[in-house]
This record gives sequence, structure tokens and C-alpha cells, in this order.
Amino acid sequence: MFTTSIKLYFVLTACLNAGIIFAQTDTILYKQDTLQTGCTARYLKSSVFIIPGAFLVYSGLKPFVNGIQKADDSLYEHMRERYAGFHTNAENYLMWVPSASVYALDVFHIKTQHNFKEHLMLDASSVVITGGIGYAMRLISKHISAYNTYHTRFPSGHTANAFRSAEFFHQELKKINPLLSYSGYLVAATVGVLRIYNKDHLLTEVFAGAGLGILSTKFTYWLFDKIKCKNHKITN
Repeated sequence: MFTTSIKLYFVLTACLNAGIIFAQTDTILYKQDTLQTGCTARYLKSSVFIIPGAFLVYSGLKPFVNGIQKADDSLYEHMRERYAGFHTNAENYLMWVPSASVYALDVFHIKTQHNFKEHLMLDASSVVITGGIGYAMRLISKHISAYNTYHTRFPSGHTANAFRSAEFFHQELKKINPLLSYSGYLVAATVGVLRIYNKDHLLTEVFAGAGLGILSTKFTYWLFDKIKCKNHKITN
């Protein structure tokens, strides 16, 4: 168990460190591509890793830090005692609201960063990437006792999808209406809170889901724009 915990922690931290180095390198390549071809592919800034990375590192440290385990236990027990009868399935629908809103904008012909066809590709790709990484994390975490205290699953799939959806919404509106673009995160945070109130997930599982959803979607956008930029070079 301890060996598996170490593996999970180092996998998370190694991925984050690699992502930061990768982002710095990509910034340089982005500038070169822009100067040479005029193609403005989106690149990952190191700063984008701070918040979702903090969520993932915090969650990954659970097997090693008693305080994190106690925080999970305390919050879960509090919810079980104070809100024993609380249950809702609202999060099953709320997690899709931000991404659905993007398509609503398409219906009303409101300009966003991409067109309807591109929205379908970005949305579907982010679902696959988020789901794939989340599944791998669950395969690893099921062998670590610290993540199986209450028979919940690490990370929270609902929260991961909600923040994936919120990041999708944010990317499409951030240049057009920056303030509105962040509203999707409020919906996603509500999903995370409801998962805790429903006693379906612990705090670390919700944090991990949030970090996963955000980073997966950012990577999806980076990959999409890289491919688009490459096609731009070929056709020109």
C-alpha cells in the first residue's frame, strides 16, 4: 500500500512538473510559430497549473499527511451526522450546464472562440481525456487504503466532468465576456459541494476531480490548436 501511495504521489508531482516545463518550452515555440507563420495556436502558461495543480497535489498527499486524512474524516462525519437525510440528484444535471450553455450560444448565433463543429470536437475530446485519466487514477487509488476509507471513489467523476464543462465554457467566452466566462466554475463548485453533502465523495476526491477536469480541458485546447496550426502550415 505504501509503495503504491508513493507511486501515485510521484506520478502526480512528476506530471505537474513536466507540465510546467512543457508549458515554458511551448511558450517559446508558440512565439516562433507566430512569427514564422502567423498561426496563433493557444499555449499553456505555467500559471495555469497553479490552482488545479494545488488541488491534485493536496489530494495526492493524503496517504502521507494525517491532517488531510483527518479533514476528510471530520467533514464526512459532520455531513453524515448533520445531514443524514439529505439527498439530491441535481448534480447529475448541473455538471452538464456549462457545456450545454456553449451550444445554446451556438443556437442563438452568439459569437464564441470556435464554431459549432469545433465545439463538438473539443467537448468530446475533453470528455475522453478527462474520463481516461480519471479511470487510471481510480485503478491506482483502489489499491491505497487511505482512498478507500468510506467506500467512495477517487477522484470524483461528477466533479471532474463539471469542471471540465466549466473550463470549456470559460475558454469559449473568456475573450468575449471574461466575467461571464467564470460563472461556469460556480456551477461546477456547486456540483462538488453536493457530492459532499450527498456523502458520495470526500473533500480530497472533489479537489482531485476539479483539478483533473480543468487541466484535461486546457490540454484538450492546446492539442486542438496545435493540430489546427499544423494544418494551417500545410495548407500555406
